[in-house]
Order: sequence, then structure tokens, then C-alpha cells
Amino acid sequence: MTESEKMKEAQWYFATDAALIKQRMKAKKLCFSLNQTPPDNIGQRKGIIKQLMPDVKSPWIEPNFYCDYGFNIHAESGLFINHNVTILDGATVTVGKNVFIGPGTVIATTSHHMDVEQRAKGICRSLPITIGDDVWIGANVTIIGGANIEAGRVIGANSLVK
Repeated sequence: MTESEKMKEAQWYFATDAALIKQRMKAKKLCFSLNQTPPDNIGQRKGIIKQLMPDVKSPWIEPNFYCDYGFNIHAESGLFINHNVTILDGATVTVGKNVFIGPGTVIATTSHHMDVEQRAKGICRSLPITIGDDVWIGANVTIIGGANIEAGRVIGANSLVK
């Protein structure tokens, strides 16, 4: 089983795997391009977003935006991502319709191993996150792997959701 397959199956995996590093580097380059594109160049921004996150329907993303892979992010229409949002998408992040994500939010499916020796080897595990329709996530929220936010919820600023 490859490290990518282990990652997708919520098993412990080596984040230092060459294939995973290559996939993350591709996403980092696309995030860099997106963050450097003028805000009024909407066509170019949409093209970069489509390459980065092919399963996200017509989002509005403010700079600066960062993610690990992009292809693990799935969202319906009406997604608004405010400034300085990071999505660590080692596992699937599923987002419903009309979701607003506040500035400074971190959505982290991936966690390092608690054992110091395993952590030093680069061992991680990623658990999926689901965000329902019509959710509003306030500023500086952290959502960690395994979280399931029900439709219509409001997550206050500076909250931790697990």
C-alpha cells in the first residue's frame, strides 16, 4: 500500500514520502500563483483555482490562501474563503453550499503522531472534515480532523472545532 493510499484510508503514513511531497509542491506552486494574481484578474484566478481544486464549484477566495493538496477539497456553490485561510487536506474536506469561512481560519485534517520518535520520522494521520450547508465560520477558527459541522451552524471567532 502506498503512503498516499494509507493517507486516504486514515492510516498512519509518512508525510515525507516523495510522491506526497511532489503533490504538495504542485499545490504550493498553484497557491503561490493564486496569491500573486491581481484581484481584478478574475478569469486567471478562476483558472488557477480550477487547477488547484477541481471539485470546488465557483468559490470566491481572498488572498492569501494555502492548502496541502487541493484535490481533497470538495465544495458546493457559494463558498467564500476570506483572507489568510489554510486548509491542510490530507483527508477529504467536504463543504456544503453557501459556506463562509472567516479570515485566519485553519482547517487541518492532518495530525502528527503523539509519540516523539514516530513524529520525528514524519508519521501523520489525516481524518476527514465535513462542513454542512449554510455554515458561517468566524475569524481565526481552527477545525481539526474528524470534525463534522452540521448545516446552518455559526462557529464563533477563535473557536476550536474537533
